[in-house]
Amino acid sequence: MRPDAHTLKDVQVVAFGTQKKESVVSSITSIRPGDLKTSSSDLTTSFAGRIPGMVAWQTGGMPGAMTESEMNTKFYVRGITSFQSGANTDPLILIDGVESTKLDLARLTVEDIETFNVMKDASATAMYGARGANGVILVTTKKGEEGTVYTSVRYEAIMSEPTKEIDVVNPIDYMRYYDQAQLDDNTSATPKYSQERIAMTASGKYPSWAYPANDWYSTLFKKRNINHHVGVNIRGGSKIMQYYVSLNYNHDSGMLKTDKLNQFDVNINTNQLSFRTNLTIDLKPGMRLLLCSATNWDKYHGPLASVQEAYSYVFQASPVDFAPTYPADDTYNWPHIRFGVPTGSSTVRDNPYAYIHSGYQERNRYSTSNRIEYIYNLSRLIKGLEFRANVSLVKTGYYSTPYKLTPNLYSLNDYDTQTGKFSLTPTNQSDANRTLTMGDKSSYGSTQLTYEARLYHTAAWGDHQTSLTAVANAEQKSDNQADEVLNAMEHRNMGLSMRGTYGFKDRYFVEASFGYNGSERFAKKNKMGFFPAVGAAYVLSKEKFMKPLEKIIPILKFRYSWGKVGNDGIIDEPRFVYLEQVNQRGSYDPRPGVGLANTKGYKIKFYANPDIKWEINEQNNLGIETKLFNGLFDIQMDFYKQMRRNILDYRRVVPANVGLEYYQLANVGEVSAHGFDFSGKIQKAFTPDFWVILNTTFTYSRAKYKSLEEASDKPEWQRQVGHDISQQIGYIAEGLFHDQAEIDNAPTQSGNVRPGDIRYRDINGDGKIDINDAVHIGYPTTPRVIYGFNGNINYKQFEFLFAFQGSGQRSFFIDPDAISPFWGDQAMLQAIADDHWSTDNMNSHAFWPRLSLRSITYHNAEENRSANSSVTTYSTYFMRSCRFLRCTSLEFAYNLPSKLLRKMGAKTLRIYVRANNPFLISNFKLWDVELGSNGFNYPIQRTYSAGFNFSF
Repeated sequence: MRPDAHTLKDVQVVAFGTQKKESVVSSITSIRPGDLKTSSSDLTTSFAGRIPGMVAWQTGGMPGAMTESEMNTKFYVRGITSFQSGANTDPLILIDGVESTKLDLARLTVEDIETFNVMKDASATAMYGARGANGVILVTTKKGEEGTVYTSVRYEAIMSEPTKEIDVVNPIDYMRYYDQAQLDDNTSATPKYSQERIAMTASGKYPSWAYPANDWYSTLFKKRNINHHVGVNIRGGSKIMQYYVSLNYNHDSGMLKTDKLNQFDVNINTNQLSFRTNLTIDLKPGMRLLLCSATNWDKYHGPLASVQEAYSYVFQASPVDFAPTYPADDTYNWPHIRFGVPTGSSTVRDNPYAYIHSGYQERNRYSTSNRIEYIYNLSRLIKGLEFRANVSLVKTGYYSTPYKLTPNLYSLNDYDTQTGKFSLTPTNQSDANRTLTMGDKSSYGSTQLTYEARLYHTAAWGDHQTSLTAVANAEQKSDNQADEVLNAMEHRNMGLSMRGTYGFKDRYFVEASFGYNGSERFAKKNKMGFFPAVGAAYVLSKEKFMKPLEKIIPILKFRYSWGKVGNDGIIDEPRFVYLEQVNQRGSYDPRPGVGLANTKGYKIKFYANPDIKWEINEQNNLGIETKLFNGLFDIQMDFYKQMRRNILDYRRVVPANVGLEYYQLANVGEVSAHGFDFSGKIQKAFTPDFWVILNTTFTYSRAKYKSLEEASDKPEWQRQVGHDISQQIGYIAEGLFHDQAEIDNAPTQSGNVRPGDIRYRDINGDGKIDINDAVHIGYPTTPRVIYGFNGNINYKQFEFLFAFQGSGQRSFFIDPDAISPFWGDQAMLQAIADDHWSTDNMNSHAFWPRLSLRSITYHNAEENRSANSSVTTYSTYFMRSCRFLRCTSLEFAYNLPSKLLRKMGAKTLRIYVRANNPFLISNFKLWDVELGSNGFNYPIQRTYSAGFNFSF
């Protein structure tokens, strides 16, 4: 990668076409595909900190996502600006002009990408109308080129391991702390673990299954695994036809261990194969045919049990009450695995090792996207006129087959320390079954068909330039997942879009565009939506009075845009918001002796509302672009403000005597958002063999409630208007009670409160702590701030690349019930052992309150997040800041000299080693802080890889 020499004469990809960069009035970010390079099989894991305006974060590291909900990354263009949980908040993704899923984007390889652009404001997305409210990601893949055949081969071997393992106390300390907690609860209790038991376990003289001291994490999971990625692409063509073909294969595995005696592998193994063919055919002068075809096939083998649950079960199983497996005794000595459980238990989930060996599943997914486009240059009729028409077909399918069995469970009946004799007791003998049986298969498929026609005209005379684009499109989608007639109907959208531009002296530019779209989701009077946008740009650096400064400020450009874009994905269900839906149900018959027998009644599922309209996002954007000191510095800044109206929500202020069975949906919500995007580049070539490139990005995005309907009896301090849409309601914790006298003088709290429990603030001063004392606390649970910086240092044949990414102004909440030690035999985190309230450590802000065998919610009911059905509450005691700086990539590469390459008959050979996520800087130490509250999820992965790129 060498320093570029981009100028305003460069071409910028825009909606349905391209423009000279100097004439663009919209906020569009172009990313060099190589900057998204990662050792992950998921392209989206590299978005955070690399794309200004993109709010993204990782939620886990499990390989082989087969559905969008299983993906390890969440990403949004300029954040989330709708509070309707069922609304579509994802950006529109177009790959070679075809609407695609997030999974299809994740499957892309960097080597196949020609351009990657993110459209962020209304001027950029207005022509997409109903689909543009959440931004647009526009990707074009490589096409063929006339000339000799160019072949590129790549291979990468990757070692993967968790970025952070959760530390728990060792089994000996677990028993000691358990006894301490038991005595704290009841001073007259007999400790569960005697000193003799603890000493015998610690001695190491006895079999580990007789006196268990389990490290469940090491029992279930490997330290690391090895993955392999390989790809080949071929590019070339003649004057008549040019082609680009690529084939990519990824093999990724998980970290689960399989018992040697088990008859099937329980670890995750995924195989991903993608094939792409792009053909450009010159039919005759001025007439071309473009064919783009891409197919992805994923095959997944993994445990029947949820892998995410397996991680959480590691911390929910006792480390000392039973062994993962037992050897054969004199009675149960036939060949099989004897999984351990506590005495009296017949539940497989009590033993996480048995749980992951209870079956496996085979899953397959395919996705194929095919597009044919006809291009006809009509300059013979009207100079500068071009016509395009295309049809695309996308089909996806998913198939899953589970295979299950019931493991044999045993508890240890007795063990003679003198003779070593022991006996086992089967706990599920009647249910155990070692024979695999096939479970219920599941499958679904979808089809998307899109038609599009486009006219494009450009003209230039003297100091004037104009362009006009007109697009008509229609789309229909169907799938077989529906469980009701209305949901099974095809989804249909259609639209007409236009854009006109005018430029004067390559200095002044104006643009106007609109999208006129129709959606079936609304009543007839609201089916069509009109979404206009206007913009202007001024290249100040081209003024004559700026000529003396052209070496200092060679480029200085200002631009402004305003527009409205729409969203018809206002809610998942009901699909047709203007239709009433009625369900049949069993009903009580009041006649004596009849009751529910054979009586049918009806209930309202959704009330009709024919007045529901499109969700509208009105946007203003001010942008500045500049280059300084002959291109040494390259800066782009955007300031924006958005107002999203007509957000769908329930009418909550309804008199009880109206008699509604459910709240009615209506366009009652508004959200205001504002933010700032920044990208900067420093590039300098010191000699032809030594150059440096440094990039930085910064994204700030904040969305607040502007208007919504709330319950009239809600306290003023709980009303959401003016607060962030993902900010939580909770109690303010003032620390831990020091003694009984403090409890007696404090407001009344729920639960069995004792010294060492949490004290909460009485907001309304009524002398008791209840839901009315909850207030808005912390930052939103989605980050306001995302930033990153990366660099490339080249010296002769050597390259060093690095990348960092950070996040800020995001809060998350540890689930205290999930980490309560001893409750349900849960493990004790080392952090709790190191810092909990006790008579020896009366720190009022210790990490954990006093120890108890009960869940913390028994003593502090305010921490029970399911206790109140109207609002989920949290507290500041377990609130943490998700603020961190992560090194996302370190890479060292060597390029073979040209002399050696010529002898080999090759063009390039690049050999590299790379580390992804090698380290993280954060004050939070329990787990990888980017996971937020999902600390027991499959961990984010750190990878070390070695590979090569070879072309000839």
